[in-house]
Amino acid sequence: MLLAVSCTNQDAGKTSLEKKLNQKMSEMSEVAELGSVEYTIEKVVKASDDAEWYKLGDRKILFKCTAYLKAGIDMSKFDATKVSINEEQKSIVLTLPKAELLSFNMPPEKAVLAYEKVATFRSNFSASDRNKLLQLGEKDIREDVPNLGILADAEKNASSFFKALLGQLGFEMATIKFE
Repeated sequence: MLLAVSCTNQDAGKTSLEKKLNQKMSEMSEVAELGSVEYTIEKVVKASDDAEWYKLGDRKILFKCTAYLKAGIDMSKFDATKVSINEEQKSIVLTLPKAELLSFNMPPEKAVLAYEKVATFRSNFSASDRNKLLQLGEKDIREDVPNLGILADAEKNASSFFKALLGQLGFEMATIKFE
């Protein structure tokens, strides 16, 4: 009888770690996005409409834009089957989705005209021309995201967050992977 009780208590301790983990990961999946880093990027967008043979003079314009980027882990993509727990060693290998850009905001009021020069015989830049330039600036920032280090920072911060969380749940050794 004593042996059966001690085995039951030991099994309860084993499932306790897994139960706590399942509960926490379920809560994290409900959050959907775990933003772990934000960047503020300033971009200079310039255009020069040099004179062609049939146009007299040139046009130049320069904008200074500010964009706010948030990166992190999309927890709705978390796959619970990619968790490996060793109860005896109180260790875990947790595989999370790769970090991605969660939000991108380039407010129009943060796009400041810094310089504009239009020759006498040329027309000013239209609102449409200005919008196209700002869209090019946004496209350049989005294309440069892999080179900015924001995704690597997001994974590093998420890893630190999950290691601390798993430590609070009772895991003594936690390995975090991204795929």
